[in-house]
Amino acid sequence: MRRSGFSFVEVMVALAILSLTILILTYFGSSFSLTRNAQIDTQAQAYARSYFDNLRASWSTRATYNAAVLPSVNPPSGFSSPTVAVENIQRIGTQVVLRRVTLRFTGPQDRPYRFATEVALPPQ
Repeated sequence: MRRSGFSFVEVMVALAILSLTILILTYFGSSFSLTRNAQIDTQAQAYARSYFDNLRASWSTRATYNAAVLPSVNPPSGFSSPTVAVENIQRIGTQVVLRRVTLRFTGPQDRPYRFATEVALPPQ
């Protein structure tokens, strides 16, 4: 006479399959989140690089470097609160020969970003 129900082996096989399914779904879920964060970080880096390239282009002569006029800051969609700070790092006499420019802004999910570069006085 056979009893109705599942055997111990059947229950263990079902638990193993369920565990593997949960493990795989968790892995894919976290990888999607990590991929999205990496995309946001890449977009932030591209924005900062673009801003610093514009800055170097606008400060390409001694006159524009000495004027220290900053290019406009237009963050991409999803980024906000951009601020730019300029710090004179090195002088020779009264002439500033090296400046540090720091760009700060907030990204999606309120993640703060900070990028800095140094710009030297262009040659004559």
